[in-house]
Amino acid sequence: MTPEQVADYLQLATETVYRLIRQRKLAATRIGRAYRIPREDVESFIVANSTREEVRALLFRRVMEIADRSPEAPDGDSLLEALEARDENRSGKRTN
Repeated sequence: MTPEQVADYLQLATETVYRLIRQRKLAATRIGRAYRIPREDVESFIVANSTREEVRALLFRRVMEIADRSPEAPDGDSLLEALEARDENRSGKRTN
């Protein structure tokens, strides 16, 4: 999808989509002078930014299932702490 198509799909301004891409909140591939955004990444963005508690709980369960399948992955508490630290770092960068 192009940024214009994503903007139309999400009912956002096109500049907002470009800003999300620049902030690395929305994954995109640059081909020449144009961006392309896979539909799966748009759907992931929607889920990851949902305020619905059941969606966030489902996303958390999926992360924990992946961690359980990976023997070299840290335990759930360590993983949660690492993700929270990453969130805090990102938040700090946005406010500066």
